[in-house]
Amino acid sequence: MSSGLKNLGGARGVQPLPLPPIPLPQTLTSSCRGAPVCAPWADTRVRPSGGSGTALGGESRDRLRKSPLPSHQPLAYGLDFGSRYVKLVYPRAPGGYGRRRLDSVGFYRDYLDRVEGRLLVAWDRLELPPPTALVATGYGKHLLKAHFPTITEIRAHFLGARFQTGLDHFILLEMGGQDTKVLYIREGRVFDFLTNDRCAAGTGRYLENMARFLKMPLPEFSGCWQDPVDISQTCAIFGETELVGHLLEGVEPARIAAGVNASVARRALAMLGRYRCSTLVFVGGVAKNRAVVRLLESWGDFQVVVPPYPQFNGALGCALEAARPPAPAAP
Repeated sequence: MSSGLKNLGGARGVQPLPLPPIPLPQTLTSSCRGAPVCAPWADTRVRPSGGSGTALGGESRDRLRKSPLPSHQPLAYGLDFGSRYVKLVYPRAPGGYGRRRLDSVGFYRDYLDRVEGRLLVAWDRLELPPPTALVATGYGKHLLKAHFPTITEIRAHFLGARFQTGLDHFILLEMGGQDTKVLYIREGRVFDFLTNDRCAAGTGRYLENMARFLKMPLPEFSGCWQDPVDISQTCAIFGETELVGHLLEGVEPARIAAGVNASVARRALAMLGRYRCSTLVFVGGVAKNRAVVRLLESWGDFQVVVPPYPQFNGALGCALEAARPPAPAAP
């Protein structure tokens, strides 16, 4: 686990957000069994023809928000290269933003072309116009630096979360497929952060593996929180051994699933305990797990805010970075 430095500067690529203040929503609507969701990001989904909501090999397409994001670039795109999925946020008429999620391997195979030593995104195959500005983050961004403008995941999630919530003081928890990040935001800037990127324990990959082992669909698995058994092993690879022991003792799968979810919540709380704040913004794929959200609310001394599209927070932050006006040229 690594820690950030207080009042991070340019060495880490994290700077105060240069966007105008965004008013805090007056009302919060309920989601995820009580977890509040910011009202400006109310669900305004637009499905493609056919009603299935999927296209291009399992990709999802939805309108993020009716009002436009602040932009000095008409086609500012954000790409977040995750361990399981590549997330894309892009502008969409009449002034909203859309999102796409594609399997990472499929994206690298089908939508990335190497031309004269350079990596190019095949926007035509994605059925999108080429962007006027593009910023990327996520896994392998050091390999992509030569091909795309990049920012750190810390900055991307900070930008996305602050835009979505309008908050200047909060704790940001991002739990993805293979790592966990905790950011402490104060006075509208990243004041400190922790990361756990050495092991996939207690992450989305771990939850997926345990749900698969118990033969439970993820939506059902993520709803299990009552009467959890004690789970001490949160390893994404070896966690099944402990589950076998509980099954042999006759423990119901729902209680085992609740124990797995509880172990993830406890692991997150151990990282969150470093900071004191009354608001926790929860993003990343694990934020869609209703049980983890509920347990964090029950055990923590904070209000949990979950944006409607938590998996796209990093891509949104990249789109915001891409939409910024260019720096003035040096005299």
